[in-house]
Amino acid sequence: MVQKNALTKQDTSRAGAQLTATAEAFHTAVDQCVQDADPDAVHRVRTGSRRLQAMLEATLRENAGSALQQTAKAWLRPLKQIRRAAGEVRDLDVHRKLLESWASKESPIPEAASASRLHEQAQVLDTCLKGERKHLAHGMQKQVRKRQQGLAERQAAFLAALGSVAAGSSRGARSTDAVALEDFVRTADAMPLLDAENLHEFRKATKKARYVAESAAAEQDSSVAKALKRIQDAIGEWHDWVCLREEAEAALGKDAPDLMAFLERQVERHFVLAMKTTQTTRARLSGEWMAVSKEPAKRPPATVGIDHRRVVSGF
Repeated sequence: MVQKNALTKQDTSRAGAQLTATAEAFHTAVDQCVQDADPDAVHRVRTGSRRLQAMLEATLRENAGSALQQTAKAWLRPLKQIRRAAGEVRDLDVHRKLLESWASKESPIPEAASASRLHEQAQVLDTCLKGERKHLAHGMQKQVRKRQQGLAERQAAFLAALGSVAAGSSRGARSTDAVALEDFVRTADAMPLLDAENLHEFRKATKKARYVAESAAAEQDSSVAKALKRIQDAIGEWHDWVCLREEAEAALGKDAPDLMAFLERQVERHFVLAMKTTQTTRARLSGEWMAVSKEPAKRPPATVGIDHRRVVSGF
C-alpha cells in the first residue's frame, strides 16, 4: 500500500509538471499574440489552448473522484474563450496559405483562358480574406488581453488543487499512449459511421487524443501520436478546402464560377482521401487498444462506415 501511494503521488506530481510546462509555453504565445498577432503566434495560441484542455481533461479522468472539477471548469472557461477568439484569425491564415500554395503551382486546368480567370478570382478572394483577417485580429487581441490575468489566476488555483490531491485517488500509473488510445476508442464508439457532417468533430476529438499521447516528454515520438496526427492532418486538409469554398461563395458568389468549380473538386477529392486515411488508421489503433486493454468492453468496428450518398450532399 505504501508503494502504491508513493507511485500515485509521483504520478500526480508529473501531471502537474507537464501541465505547468505546457501552460508556460501557452502564456508565452499569448503574450506575443497580444503584442503582434502574426500567424505563428496565433497558431501557437490556438494549439497551446487545445493541448492544455486535452491534458487537463485527461488529468481529471485519471484522478476520478478528486476535488478538481470546480477549479478545472474555472480554468477551462477563459482557455476556451481565448481559443475561440484566435480561431477565426487562424482559420483565415490557413485558408490564405492554402490559396498561396495552390497559386504557386501550375494550374490543374488545361485551358489557358480558364486558368487565367481562375487565378484572377483567387486573387480577389485572397484580398477579401486579408481584409477580414486584419479586422478580426484587432478584436482578438482585445479579447485575449482582457482575459490574461484571470487565466493565470485560475491556472494557479487548479495546479494548487492538483498538488493536494490525496494519494490513492487516481487510477494509478498509465502511459499517455494508453490514455490516448482510450480517448480515441471512446470517440470511435460514439461515431461508428463517419460522413461529411461529423468528420470534423471526429478530427477534433482525435486531435485531443494526440495531444494526450504527446504530453509526456519521453513520448514525443509516440507511434500512437503519429497515427492520430495522420488522421488529423487528412481530415484537416479536407475541412480547410470546405471552409475556403464557403468563404469564396460568401465573398464572391456567382462572380467566380471557375474558382467555385475548382474548389468543389478539391473538396470532393480530399474527402475521399481523408476517409481512406481515417479508415485504415482507425482499424490499426482499434487493434492496438484491444491488445492492451484488460477490461472487457465494447470495441469499435475495424473499419469506418462510409455513407457515399453524403460525400457531396453532406457538405
